[in-house]
Amino acid sequence: MTPPWKRRLAFTRMGRWYTGLTIGIGLAATNTGNNLLFLVLGLMLASIIISGILSEESLRGVRVERRLPSVATAGQPALIGLLARNGKARAPSFSLEVREARGDVSGRGFLVLLPARQAAEVAYRFVPQRRGVHRFEQIEVATRAPFGLFEKSRPLDAPAELAVFPRQVPAPPAVSRALAREGERPQDRIGLGLEVHSLREHRPGEDARSIHWKSSARAGRLIAVDREQERRRRVCVVLDQRALQGDALERAVEVAASLVTRELDSGAEVALALAGQFLPAANGEAHRHAALRMLALLGPAAAGVPAPQPDANAAVLEVGG
Repeated sequence: MTPPWKRRLAFTRMGRWYTGLTIGIGLAATNTGNNLLFLVLGLMLASIIISGILSEESLRGVRVERRLPSVATAGQPALIGLLARNGKARAPSFSLEVREARGDVSGRGFLVLLPARQAAEVAYRFVPQRRGVHRFEQIEVATRAPFGLFEKSRPLDAPAELAVFPRQVPAPPAVSRALAREGERPQDRIGLGLEVHSLREHRPGEDARSIHWKSSARAGRLIAVDREQERRRRVCVVLDQRALQGDALERAVEVAASLVTRELDSGAEVALALAGQFLPAANGEAHRHAALRMLALLGPAAAGVPAPQPDANAAVLEVGG
């Protein structure tokens, strides 16, 4: 854990020149005994001391929180927010640079002024080039105020992880092993659907849309219709990664992700079967994220991992290497 007092100090280009000039004037004043040179030397040394005091005041009391996106996809830009809060009662902070440090991701934002007891947010653009977990370790708050001679920074521990989904590629036409199961199918129970389940007497106060007009005309009284509940189409995407690694594994994962996305967008319930892992069929955004996260974290299979077990009640879409 990084202690709160820890600071990092680095010379800027101007600071190196300024320090060199200060040393030169100091040597000249010592060798010549000229009072004017001693006066200039004192002013230059005082400016260095003031720079250190004011830069420390800018960094003191500043806290930063990282805000990660809920979804990130390889090859697509995502915004990562850095929320800075100034906890000082009166003193503002000037010229703050907030940046990532030591993790897998680099990014930064700049705040000209952060008033006392206020917060401000900056964001940087992050384009992940690979799927999987990206780790964050520290956030640095740095300033070159007031004179730009030195950069003083304060490291803040802020560990976090971001799971990046596989890159989006066009879904290939897939051959199903269970074409007879495709499409929405009626079930033998009453629900919302298109197929007729049964006819009955119309009940008072019931929705007029339930009236079967042809039967009512023949019977001379109002006849209502109950329709059969339809079941969503169920699909199982199967990826056997046991013999895959490197680029072949990446391509297979991207294809599997595209099939999952396509089938969910079409309204199907989707299951995902991997070697040693299985995600039961469901739909919705939460299920989409669970399936894509499962693919994002997929690595080469260890020895002895069992083969994928497809959903027996679903149409099977196999992903080849």
